[in-house]
Amino acid sequence: MWLKDARLQRLGGGWLETLGLRLWSRLQFTALRSRKDPKVVRLLQEIHDEKRSLLSAFEAFIVYSLARAQRDKPGDFAEVGVYKGASAKLISEAKGDKTLRLFDTFEGLPAASQKDRGVHRQHQYSCSMTSVQEYLTDYRNLSFFKGIFPESTRDVPEARYAFCHFDVDLYEGTLGCLRYFYDRMIPGGIMLSHDYGLLAGVEAAFTEFFADKPERVIELPTTQCMVVKL
Repeated sequence: MWLKDARLQRLGGGWLETLGLRLWSRLQFTALRSRKDPKVVRLLQEIHDEKRSLLSAFEAFIVYSLARAQRDKPGDFAEVGVYKGASAKLISEAKGDKTLRLFDTFEGLPAASQKDRGVHRQHQYSCSMTSVQEYLTDYRNLSFFKGIFPESTRDVPEARYAFCHFDVDLYEGTLGCLRYFYDRMIPGGIMLSHDYGLLAGVEAAFTEFFADKPERVIELPTTQCMVVKL
């Protein structure tokens, strides 16, 4: 698939990626305004305009919509791969009083594996934890865990999860997310991942992990995929 061409993916993280997302999202916001709740679209637009997000408008809508759908179910929320906190803000707007645990190195991406095809640079997508905490200061029941996942779960209390969002870009990180959260998801819990349709390492991790599981990976029309725990 051309989207997984490493030459195109190496453009990520710079002004070209940001410009492309803004232009693409402009069209998507026009579509959303024609048929979705105006209050939700305004919220998504406001967060998008803060220029802290690398999600398209449709991807942001999916994150918000799924988080809102899960807020009345038992279980906590989590996000691995926080970057500047835009998707965490979307989830926080949707989650009600749920506990949201946020995991990131807050120093950018770790080293990639061969399955990632040399797409990303180490420390790419770096943002400090202090910056994200200040950005999300108005929201309650947030916990921050710094470090490479899943080593960063060392001090995390044992919990069940209703919704998890992964945006870690790399094979090893994605596989670590699936190994950690799979058995901790409630029945009907949702794991949503960014970049499944874009990055070969992310797709490989899902394909390998779910090869012997009863669940099926649901590919979405964005770059995302989701799994509903049986």
